[in-house]
Amino acid sequence: MAKTQKSENVPNAMQEKFNSIVAITDDFAKQHLNDEYSQLIRFATAALCRKRPSPLSKGRDNTWACGITHAIGMVNFLFDSSQDPHISAKDLYQWFGVSSSTGQAKSKQVRDTLDMHQMDPNWCLPSKLDDNPIAWMISVDGFILDARSVPRQIQEEAYAKGLIPYIPDNGAPEDISETPASPQEPKAVNTSPHALYVLDVFLIDGPITEEFVAENSVVSRTIEIKGSNTLVDLHKIIFKAFDREEEHMYEFQVGGSGPQDPNARRYGLKQAFSSFDLTEAPTGEVASTTIASLGLSIDDAFGYWFDFGDDWWHQIDVTNIVDKAPSGKYPRITKRVGSSPPQYADFD
Repeated sequence: MAKTQKSENVPNAMQEKFNSIVAITDDFAKQHLNDEYSQLIRFATAALCRKRPSPLSKGRDNTWACGITHAIGMVNFLFDSSQDPHISAKDLYQWFGVSSSTGQAKSKQVRDTLDMHQMDPNWCLPSKLDDNPIAWMISVDGFILDARSVPRQIQEEAYAKGLIPYIPDNGAPEDISETPASPQEPKAVNTSPHALYVLDVFLIDGPITEEFVAENSVVSRTIEIKGSNTLVDLHKIIFKAFDREEEHMYEFQVGGSGPQDPNARRYGLKQAFSSFDLTEAPTGEVASTTIASLGLSIDDAFGYWFDFGDDWWHQIDVTNIVDKAPSGKYPRITKRVGSSPPQYADFD
């Protein structure tokens, strides 16, 4: 994704409109948001002013102010109570004196005009970029990787092409300190087939409609699964958790620092690689790979890619590992956050 240049420059004919709208949004940000939000909203307003013709040339200033603020808020999970700052969409509409239907319609128009979507790196708050996985996803030889974990040369090339927001720090300097750094304690790995793994599965990308994003800032499922269960079992419970209707090819990426690490091991259906002419065979077959054999630790993360055509991407976080699973039927779904998007979205 190419970077969007940010500027407050607007055509002379739109300067008065720009000043009027940002006076309203600056006031709202001062009361409910922060300077970072205020500046990003100003940039978005200016970008809309530069459109030819500008959509801002028609309509009330407070309505546009509401729509632009709502659009930036959606990108950055403003309506999620776990975020700081945060405000409900209802309270936002009320502050601007706009009905919810009008506010949603203007927000959608803003997002469509600026090609803006949830977690969009171009419109993400700078303070949130480090934690925004989409900002760092790049494709290298058919693998979706985290750019922060690839060689410096690839990072520089990705930055030059506008694919990442900046070149991440390469880590420790070359000169060696007189006092060697203390080695990190290795993570505790549980490989018992009787262990219970608690996994949070987040939907991070896929063919999702704007209407769905407006109503669901986060979509996740918590799953409990035993070490003796296989990756096929994990696929089936994720399939059920997200209310899928039809089976497709899928793959798990495990190892390294997360699901986009270039050193990740790939587990899939071997027939998928011959069917899709993928250059490399999977590390292992999902049917014969148990959860316990993956060498997982608490706080590890790995990826799940479902449907090689529509490309539903999930991140799986290991939140807990219990030495012995209580009696019961596994795997099972223990928590749902957000509605499941339809498997086949209608964008017409």
